[in-house]
Amino acid sequence: MDHPRATFASLLFCLAALPLAFAACGGKGGAPTGTGGHGATSSDAASTASSTGAGVHCQATEESCGGVCVDLTSSAANCGSCGTACGAGALCCASACVETAACTFAVSATMPTSGWQNGGDYVTLTGQGFAAGMKVFIGDGRAAVKVLSPTTARIKTPPGPLGATDIKVQVGPGTAVLKGAFTYASAGLNTPWEQKKMSIVRGEDPGVAVLQDGRVLIVGGTAKPDSTMEALDTGILYTRTTDTVTDITNTMSTRRWHVGAVTLLDGRVLVVGGACYPDLSNCNGADPLAADLFDPVTNTFTPSKSKLAMGRAYPRSVLLPDGRVLISSANDPSLEIYDPDLDTFTLVPNPLAATAHVFGFMVLLRDGRALFGAGDAGNATAELFDPDTNAITATGPLKQGRSMLTAHTLPDGRVMVIGGASMSAGAVTDPLDSMETYDPVTGMFTTFPGKLSIGRCWHASALVRDGTVLVMGGYTVHGTCASSVDTVDQVDPVSGMVTPFAILPNTNTEWVAVTLLDGSVLGVGGGACGTTMALPDIDFLPGAKGPN
Repeated sequence: MDHPRATFASLLFCLAALPLAFAACGGKGGAPTGTGGHGATSSDAASTASSTGAGVHCQATEESCGGVCVDLTSSAANCGSCGTACGAGALCCASACVETAACTFAVSATMPTSGWQNGGDYVTLTGQGFAAGMKVFIGDGRAAVKVLSPTTARIKTPPGPLGATDIKVQVGPGTAVLKGAFTYASAGLNTPWEQKKMSIVRGEDPGVAVLQDGRVLIVGGTAKPDSTMEALDTGILYTRTTDTVTDITNTMSTRRWHVGAVTLLDGRVLVVGGACYPDLSNCNGADPLAADLFDPVTNTFTPSKSKLAMGRAYPRSVLLPDGRVLISSANDPSLEIYDPDLDTFTLVPNPLAATAHVFGFMVLLRDGRALFGAGDAGNATAELFDPDTNAITATGPLKQGRSMLTAHTLPDGRVMVIGGASMSAGAVTDPLDSMETYDPVTGMFTTFPGKLSIGRCWHASALVRDGTVLVMGGYTVHGTCASSVDTVDQVDPVSGMVTPFAILPNTNTEWVAVTLLDGSVLGVGGGACGTTMALPDIDFLPGAKGPN
């Protein structure tokens, strides 16, 4: 027996026996125990080991390593398992080698330990000394973080390059690093596109948010393109595991189209944007000041405690690293910050922009700053927002003024801006086949070598887990409003190549797409400008089987 639970009588017998009998009466010897870095098991606690063979009992957290009782949770020479030594400058904290000054502040484990290179995965960190204001970095990418307790935090991963990378946590001057703790992975997609039926059409950019449990929330939109009167105050849920679409039973506080929807780190979703024209006209009773919170536990909407500081139409919004939400809109150059802990909105004036970035873009950089810019009538300006100082600074400009474009932060840290219209002035004209990349180190935009197969504006796009960007649908003929297409381009940001991808089930414009937690791609919304057509289905592209 390797791990006997000796009775008092048997213990007396063993002590009276010759020393050679020790191993047969409960000694474990010096072989590694195979605990995999998790410390001693309950049966290990009852076993004994000794460097002298005297039958000394090991403690509950100890193992016999070479005949010596060792605490695997704190031994720098045997951290987590016998013979696993921590490097110079590292301590053994909770069975993990951590580069830290003291184990009172450490990150010791991640769950899961891998995710997709396009980012967006939710990871739980465990350790010691976690506190409000903690920063988390995966490699050199800053993650959004919510501290749940002194020993637990939830993060949302930024995009990142393939392979294993370190996780670093900071609280004030304290820093702790867990080497090779997270791995960015890649996988493909399965074609052809599938369709999932909705109970009602949802044109004109409904809000789409991927929930932490993998479901997808789809809110607002309109039953008739260009009609704010037909905008919706309802929402639906797509459940990937059951492949079903269900209606949410209650409604939002107002009707919405061109919606901003962001999943918070506590699991809820913030929904903003009224069903109004870009100048806040033609609201037809919709309230552009109203915000709603969707609760994924009860599957219900609740109005936020306070309204926005300013009415917002055609909003863009991103989750900041500290868990707040940054919001811009087409009707005003100012920004707005939502604090989920206080349930309040705070206005942030933008002294650098004389006009709003109408139909522009906003993305979160890998370093945690937000980049936003471009817009109507050939606007090529761009600005940066720093969440640590709430300051706005100028950057760029773009090589080409663009509106009705899309943009994504890439795994290598650059930002890709895609297509758009060069001189829209509120209409769909001059669709662009060009793209640009932004380097956050130099603050400069560069023309991308590849071109789209056709000019596209009001299209959808998604950064997928193989590191490419799918650019889908959109308007494409100069000066022709109803020129929507069903084609898809696959853009490789590394090689600069653009190749054809599987076509959509139908033409689509003014719609949105997201990559799900399992790597699938979902697109929804759309409809042809100037017509009564809107599409009562979700376009869906399943993710191929991957490593997790």
